Amino acid sequence: MAGVPLTEAFETAAFDSGLVAGVRTQINYASRAKRYTVGPAVEVSLPFGLALEFDALYKRLDYNFSSSVRPGLFGTFNEEQDNIVSRWDLPLLLKYRVRTFGSRTPYVSAGLNTNYIVNTTQLSRAVFTPSGVRVAQGPPVKTRNPPAELKYRSAEGVVIAAGLEFHVHRLRAAPEVRYTRWAHENFRGIQAPAGIQSNLTGIQSKLNQTEVLLTLGW
Repeated sequence: MAGVPLTEAFETAAFDSGLVAGVRTQINYASRAKRYTVGPAVEVSLPFGLALEFDALYKRLDYNFSSSVRPGLFGTFNEEQDNIVSRWDLPLLLKYRVRTFGSRTPYVSAGLNTNYIVNTTQLSRAVFTPSGVRVAQGPPVKTRNPPAELKYRSAEGVVIAAGLEFHVHRLRAAPEVRYTRWAHENFRGIQAPAGIQSNLTGIQSKLNQTEVLLTLGW
């Protein structure tokens, strides 16, 4: 099974404090989520046109974080992070094949979905640049610590889908549109320096997920 999302994985925002007590703080988040879904699907046929389907779908939900703090004329504290995130979606669906029209069979399905963040990698770099001085940046530091914005490694949701199954010689193809509503987000928050409002949200997982998927089988 493979496909592409129709919705973005994150809502992101930027923050600029302006000049407050001689200090200006800028914070920015940017999504780099990969626009693909891929993984195996297993289906077990049941009576009365029903089938039970289980999928294991892999996604990459990468994003960037950067902050800049300028304390007056002294210089700038810059921090950058590249976050690489791997997530598996594990939907369990009950499928109903409506009726066969020639070689085409429309179907609908519904069930439960669970996701799990299996791996996070951070490439981070922090440097202080005095005013009027060029400072060479060193290589980023690689860690596997969970990012501060990761609130829940796992989330549950409900999923519905509709598709059309057809055969080309011995190959069975089934394109479908699938919608998942998550109960809560995996990511939410902002890495804010001391003195910045803690209720700001720089990045947040979207709870509505829509994607187009294609299943190939025999």
